[in-house]
Amino acid sequence: MSVAFGGGLDDVDGEHAKFALRVPGDAARGRAIFADEVKSGCLRCHRVRGQGGEVGPDLSDVGAKFAREHLIESVLDPSRQIVEGYRQTVVAMEDGRVFSGIVKSESDQAVTLVDLEARRQVVRKSEIRDRKFSEASLMPAGLAVKISPAEFADLIAYLQSLRPAGQAAPGGAAPGPISLPSGFSASLVVGGLSGATAMAVASDGRVFVCEQTGALRVIKDGRLLPEPFVTLRVDHWWERGLIGVALDPKFAANGFVYVVHVAAEPYTHHRVSRFTANGDVAAPGGEVVLLKGDDQKTLGGSVPGGHQGGAIHFGRDGKLYIAVGDQTAGLPSQRLDTFQGKLLRINSDGSVPGDNPFFKSARGKYRAIWALGLRNPFTFAVQPGGGRIFINDVGQDRWEEVDEGFAGANYGWPETEGMTNDPRFRAPIHTYPVASVAGGAFCPADAAAAFPSPFRGKYFFMDFVKGWIDVMDPDRPSDVSRFASGLTRPVDLAFTPDGLYVLVRDAWVVDDKYRPGTGSLVKIRYAPESKATR
Repeated sequence: MSVAFGGGLDDVDGEHAKFALRVPGDAARGRAIFADEVKSGCLRCHRVRGQGGEVGPDLSDVGAKFAREHLIESVLDPSRQIVEGYRQTVVAMEDGRVFSGIVKSESDQAVTLVDLEARRQVVRKSEIRDRKFSEASLMPAGLAVKISPAEFADLIAYLQSLRPAGQAAPGGAAPGPISLPSGFSASLVVGGLSGATAMAVASDGRVFVCEQTGALRVIKDGRLLPEPFVTLRVDHWWERGLIGVALDPKFAANGFVYVVHVAAEPYTHHRVSRFTANGDVAAPGGEVVLLKGDDQKTLGGSVPGGHQGGAIHFGRDGKLYIAVGDQTAGLPSQRLDTFQGKLLRINSDGSVPGDNPFFKSARGKYRAIWALGLRNPFTFAVQPGGGRIFINDVGQDRWEEVDEGFAGANYGWPETEGMTNDPRFRAPIHTYPVASVAGGAFCPADAAAAFPSPFRGKYFFMDFVKGWIDVMDPDRPSDVSRFASGLTRPVDLAFTPDGLYVLVRDAWVVDDKYRPGTGSLVKIRYAPESKATR
């Protein structure tokens, strides 16, 4: 196995890295090292299963996010790739004082920083002379000098074990049987997908799947067609790339396919484009650009390639709705001069509807903003018939959210996360402890639905890290139950006349540890001849 690490590793670190790649280590011994104040001090800053500090990221499921080589590098060279939300900020005050730490909260008036010792410092924005991100992680380097290569391998083994039961590391093999209610079964439709992000199902049964690196693939008659529908030139670093697809309500007649992608030229920006199908591929030269986003270099963010959103769907009103993430920048979510942190609404020709809620208060293309204050609305779903919109907004420190979409709504990010009584903001209808909420879909409510009556009309949503699918009653959002578990990093859901498609990504983000070809499409069916109750 050959792994290239960054230039930040010295000879001692390199020896530990090579050893940990060859030797699996012992997770039980690694757990003791993790908690040892002298050897590592990890538990002082990081939380695992409800225990430990809160200065650094919660590591309860870190093994589900990162492969072994990525974990090794993150521990030995923490400044090379700092986890989103934990980049150190340095603040210089007008009176000469300098503060540094992680930004834990921010308002229009003040910034709250937390340092390595968990000390909080609130600074007034009016007294700040300069503010910038530090290239150095708050986590100190030099762990390797405190422990032996064998102990380091044990520590990595423990970190790798921190994931839902049965779930493999990113890019690994499938974890085994998927747990489902009685009467249901799951089967693999196709494998070999690279960086799957989203899908749309046509009435003729074809499935259009976005590969983050730029190809829109077509699955037809249970087979992944070798030629993509279209391949786009995209910036695919981290969470950028080809990230959303929708089919026109009249697709069978007009062949219109809409995609959301992050274009690399002339600058990195979100773009909504329309293509016309010519059989199983796009008609040559047929791209129609409907909407262009902002130059991401101007918007900041601790990891600008993160929080891209990307979901796109037609609403009951025939308008296109598009989700855009905050790019890890936070504050743009509250502004009306950028698309970041918003749900957008446009006509299918790219024009902006005159009844959009900010049509009079925003300018130009920003009149497309329909709702704001979102962090990373990776997916959302539109209720068939009823038209309700449920938004899955990925959390940061505490809560994953399911929000109900309303015109003009403000969901509060970055000023609030999770439930709130602040009258300025609309609270989520459901929250659960932070992980990574992903795909969602409403089960058809009519008698022709492929699922039995207890599931009809319910909202299905899932978690990328935890690998489960839950079911919610839209009219009683507190009524939530587990439907499936054991999936390996699922990203999207779609109901069909005969079941439920689950798009499984498996790989983590597109970085230098990314593994292509690990994604798959799974189908869950209900067998009427089983003992399950209709």
